[in-house]
Amino acid sequence: MRLLTIIFLIIICSCGNTKKINNELKNDSTYLINKIDSLNSWNIIYATKQDVTYKIIVHKEDVDTKACKKIIVGKYYELNLNSRKNNVLEIDGVKVSPINNLDVNCYTYDDMTEICIEPKKGINDLYHTEDIKGFCYVK
Repeated sequence: MRLLTIIFLIIICSCGNTKKINNELKNDSTYLINKIDSLNSWNIIYATKQDVTYKIIVHKEDVDTKACKKIIVGKYYELNLNSRKNNVLEIDGVKVSPINNLDVNCYTYDDMTEICIEPKKGINDLYHTEDIKGFCYVK
């Protein structure tokens, strides 16, 4: 009888965890953090959603670590991403963009830092978000 009770509890617990994971994956703004790199004064965060990898560029900042919810590889986060290609430069109110976005492979972020897309890995754009400051999730 005890064995049946234990098996029943294990089944109930495992079903509850699966439901939670499926709900996280169904959310359109939920991303799984796969990897975090850094280059000079920039963090490069690789995240996936529905088998698509996103390369998110975040400036390193000093953030109050007591109020910080640190980004952890392997965890899901709700993020609002903004595309670098869709963020068109304006000069005197006139939008200036490349004739062909396929011609742009790397972007300059400061005097020492150039960050590139990775078409061979399916990463054809760079993204930024206000939801991450430094290594902290601030949403």
